[in-house]
Amino acid sequence: MSVKGQLRSCSDFLMVAMKAAERGNSKSGMTLVRACMDNMELLVRQSENVKAGDADPQALLNKAAAELQAELGPGNGIVSALRNAIERLHALRAELNPPKPSPKN
Repeated sequence: MSVKGQLRSCSDFLMVAMKAAERGNSKSGMTLVRACMDNMELLVRQSENVKAGDADPQALLNKAAAELQAELGPGNGIVSALRNAIERLHALRAELNPPKPSPKN
């Protein structure tokens, strides 16, 4: 999958999180997810130039997930969708920055 495709997949998970926040009428959830979506949209627009270090909105997503988990509980749909987006970013980072073979003696 291309970088742009993987970033769009993350955006899809964030859209699921937004829908869950709207269903739950969670103002803080909607605010945090909107910030994450804005960040992801910026990366999607710049996908041609994204490098491994750039594909790291994980700090923002992790912070949002932690805040929402503390507020809403761990089994919440918003938190689950954010975790799925984080997993997709981990996969993208691994693809952009493959492990280097260890030197042989």
